Amino acid sequence: MTLTDRQWVARHLELLDAEIPADYASVIGRLVSDTIAIASYARQHAIGGTAFDAAGLALGESGTKVWGAPQRAAALDAAFLNGSAAEALDFQEVLINGRNNGHAAVVIVPAVLALAEARGASSESVVRAIWIALAANIGLGETLGRAHRANGLGFRTTSLTAPLAAALGCAVLVSDDLDIALAALGICAGTLPAGLLSAMSPKMGSYSPDKDFSVGFSARHALHCALLALGGATGPEQPITGDKGWLASFGAGSGDQKYLEIAPEARDLTAYSIKLYPANFGCQAAIRAAVEMGRTLRPDQVSRLKVHVKSSSAASLSIRAIDNHLAARFSLPFAVASAFVRGRSVLEDFEGDAVQNSEVLNFMDKIELVGSYELEAIHLSRGVFPSRVEAYAGDLLLASDAYDGPFDNFTTAQSDAAFVEKLKSLCDTETVAVLSQYSQRVLDPKSVGSLF
Repeated sequence: MTLTDRQWVARHLELLDAEIPADYASVIGRLVSDTIAIASYARQHAIGGTAFDAAGLALGESGTKVWGAPQRAAALDAAFLNGSAAEALDFQEVLINGRNNGHAAVVIVPAVLALAEARGASSESVVRAIWIALAANIGLGETLGRAHRANGLGFRTTSLTAPLAAALGCAVLVSDDLDIALAALGICAGTLPAGLLSAMSPKMGSYSPDKDFSVGFSARHALHCALLALGGATGPEQPITGDKGWLASFGAGSGDQKYLEIAPEARDLTAYSIKLYPANFGCQAAIRAAVEMGRTLRPDQVSRLKVHVKSSSAASLSIRAIDNHLAARFSLPFAVASAFVRGRSVLEDFEGDAVQNSEVLNFMDKIELVGSYELEAIHLSRGVFPSRVEAYAGDLLLASDAYDGPFDNFTTAQSDAAFVEKLKSLCDTETVAVLSQYSQRVLDPKSVGSLF
């Protein structure tokens, strides 16, 4: 028998008394640190939605920390600001899952930490709340499937799953009451600010900051719904699976309630991957291949760089009119050309005049995108974003390389070192030290306080 929504929430509350697996604590520490670092850099450089921080929001001396700013703000405003900033670089984490992808930490971390700071929550309670939220997000994503962004629909996965998970996480941060947790989930689902992908369509090509605002609104919404529930407001009993509920409204034919049956403790948090390069995740494997090839081949030796990616990425990441940083981050031709020509893929390559570099733009003409149904099938099966890149001089194959993702074949030590280097690229020395220590010691009773 299918679980009721109440039963599904109750099973997540059981994690409040469960032992926190060491590898999950490690994932949470890394995702929290990664999210704060990205947001801090974006705000300090006024990138994307952060350029509009002062629009209708009151920043001042008191309140909750706004990452990357000297001012503070009320908790709800801080959740919005921090969520928007965490999304601005498209450098955030991605869920690697065959049923669904999307982001989660950019919504969950700003919402939970804003509440944690406002309520003086303990380090352990923060980790448990984020664990519950991340597990719930996987369950919601698998239950939803992918049809909400196919066949002409354009709902953002992040807007549909992460706010519900974050509302649940916020509720359990300060209460173990099942009715409150269900109410937070129900209010959130019933009043969801469902973001759209219209501005990210290559056919439209506007690449506007509503992408950032959508995540900010989701984080704020999640926190607000939890606060309303804590204040006594209620929501529907079956907000996820009920008639005219969340799944019926957004499932679009791919929804499947059987995924709600999977126990929250069985949800593998290591499926959340950070990014190695500051571009859309669909570009990551191809970027790595281009960087590797660029170490042995010069641009003038190559007449054509053939980039095989899953068929949906070949369509959604095909933009070649690079008008701003976001267009560059969502363009396979630009990201791969930049990586090959420059022999790297770093923040400054996607900022300011760097996106108009003539050598990179000229090399884009040599990039041939090939949409592969074989790679699409691999993606749908395992959730990875594979790519195969081939360099040609005329008809002569000079080199080829293939990866499933940016960290393919990395050892644990290499992954750890890459994460530290990412932090160093985003933050000053003092902040890197704080975030590095937090990522390694999330359960230390004083750890969460270091973030405030």
